[in-house]
Amino acid sequence: MSEHCPRDGGFIGEAGCTHPNHEHSELVKGMLSGETRMVSEDDATAALREGFYIKNPNGKQVGFGPSLLAHIENDRDHSPDDIKNRKERLLFAVETVRRPDKIDANHRNIPGRTAYAKAFKDFGVLAITGPESDTIDKMYTFFPRRGGRKRS
Repeated sequence: MSEHCPRDGGFIGEAGCTHPNHEHSELVKGMLSGETRMVSEDDATAALREGFYIKNPNGKQVGFGPSLLAHIENDRDHSPDDIKNRKERLLFAVETVRRPDKIDANHRNIPGRTAYAKAFKDFGVLAITGPESDTIDKMYTFFPRRGGRKRS
């Protein structure tokens, strides 16, 4: 990141401007409000195209943007239903990074790759940064089988 945002002087990263007071669209502002809910597939796509950053519990800026959108849409293993499901749960991935149950630095022994995990009522989310950036580039949702961990 070496380029500066013309609006507020923040650095331009993979997911847009890193400045905490960057002026986002109304859609992204709503998504950054802290509410955890399902969103429409179109809203998730638009928000990831715009890109945004949030802070993890350690105060580090973590981005959500085009690389996560590409992972969701272009992975050959994702069915249309899976793509829709992941997009609709975007705010749960944001909440996972904001307040994770677990942070795994150097995930799968890859230096710099961080995994954030969180269990929700009927599913869990794993959001992973790439090894060379603090931008979420993978997101997985898990639906526990009987006896699996669930939140009440």
